[in-house]
This record gives sequence, C-alpha cells and structure tokens, in this order.
Amino acid sequence: MTTNTSTHRLGTRMATALAATFLAGSVLLAHDFWLVPNGLTFAPGSSLEVLGQSGTKFPTSDGATQPSQVAEARIVSASGDERITDLSVTGKSLVLKHAPAKAGQNIVAVALTSRTARTTPERLKRYLAIEGAPELAERYDHEGAFPKMDSVTQVSAKYAKMVVEIGTSGPRAFDKVLGHSLEIVPLQDPARLRVGDTLSVRLLFHGKAVGNVHLRAGSAPAGAIMADSASRATMTARPDQSIVTASNGVAKLSIGEPGLWNVRVLYAAAMTGMPEHWEAYFATMVFSVNDARIR
Repeated sequence: MTTNTSTHRLGTRMATALAATFLAGSVLLAHDFWLVPNGLTFAPGSSLEVLGQSGTKFPTSDGATQPSQVAEARIVSASGDERITDLSVTGKSLVLKHAPAKAGQNIVAVALTSRTARTTPERLKRYLAIEGAPELAERYDHEGAFPKMDSVTQVSAKYAKMVVEIGTSGPRAFDKVLGHSLEIVPLQDPARLRVGDTLSVRLLFHGKAVGNVHLRAGSAPAGAIMADSASRATMTARPDQSIVTASNGVAKLSIGEPGLWNVRVLYAAAMTGMPEHWEAYFATMVFSVNDARIR
C-alpha cells in the first residue's frame, strides 16, 4: 500500500545555532516521532490509545503533533488494514484511538505530511549530523556524495510504527512490510522476546534493504508504558545502543531489560537520476518486552 510521505526540517537559524554545538564524532539527539501505547496488551473491542510523541527524549514529547499533520494513520493485522480516524491532542501528545475487534498482533503506523524546501549542500550535511546521522554525514562527505551545485531540494519525512497485542494470542503481524519510504521491520516476534535475546531488524528504503547505516536503539523503564505524561517526563531512558546494518539491511539489537523499546534512524540519499533532489527520512519502531512470552 502506497503511503504519503511526511517531513521534518529545522529552520536555518535553529540549524546554525545547533551546529555550533556539534563535535565531530559525537551523536546528538534527533527530533524523532514515535508511538507510545497506554498498555502492553488490550482486550478485543477495548479502546486502544496510542500517543504520538515528538521530541528528543524517549518516550516523552516536547510538543504536540497536530492531527492536520498526519497524512495517514493505520492499524494493520495479519489479515487486515484499517484507517485510524480518531485523532486528537492532549497536552504535548497526539492521541490516536481505535477499537480492534479481533485478537492478535497489530502494527499501528503513522506517516506525517511531507514538506519540501530549498537548502544548500553544506546545510544538508549539517542537518544530517545534527538530527542524528553524523556517521552518514561523515561518510557522504568522505565519498564526495553531497551535491556540488549551490542549492538542492530537500524532501524530509517521518514514519512511525508500533507493535501492539490485542489479547494474548492470535495471528502475528510483526514482519508485515507497510510500504513506508523508510521502514524498520523486525525479523523476530517482539512479543516472544526475553531479556538476553537478540532482535534482528531490517532497514528498507523504498522497499530495498540498505547496508552500512547506523540505527539507534534504547529502552525506557517498564513503568513508562502505564505512566501519565507528567510521570514519563521524570523517567530516565537507558543509554542507547548504536547498531549498524549489514549489506542485507539487517542489524542486531541486544535486549538487556524489560520495558518499552524503540529503534530509530535517519537516512538520506539523492533521488535516482536527480542529484539536486535529496530525500531525508526518519523512521521509528516501538515495541514492548515483557517478562512473559506470548504463546
């Protein structure tokens, strides 16, 4: 299913200010968009509530994404694909509500509306470094991949997905490919993970695996799943892992503790045959690790 793209772009003044704080080889916090559930599992027919969080500290939100910024919201099961239309704002969070009728695993997915802007190659490089992909910016700079013209068109987009359980059994949907322009796909069922396990994920860019890309992965305490927004703000996320995709697009994440986990990435590349047009996409995936496996 084809989806609309979405975007995120820093203004020139903000990018310049942040660039002054960037140190070579450091990793700064990106302004990500992720989905956070209000529980671990939900009974069939009950109200599923998901928060759309936008910010730099998982799983909190620095500011509310408005419903008008949502290009597409879906809930995808092993055999179905429904639109989520109940969107609102509470405090600093976008709120999505839906009542899935059948038991089973589902993927909640959101694509935000896209934006296009003119920029310069130098600003594009700085944008990648500041927004969470310093290794990619450094690699492209070393390879001479950034465009040589004075200005380029940058299309930025954000995609978020979350694995959620309706009931405690039913068909699995974790490895469904949703068709986002940039997508993180788990290769094992997150519901069956325990502490000490390894989760493999594949990064897809326009449906094709991408190698040599750095992803970030981290977790928040288990209590963050049920906490209200004010309580989430006081919780400290665990230190991030940096994982790198192999040539087949697969990266491996070590699960060190139970709780709410996120994997996120910023990837950018010139459009095929159009070096003056660059796509810069964000993707996040959220899942929970409980003490018990789903059977």
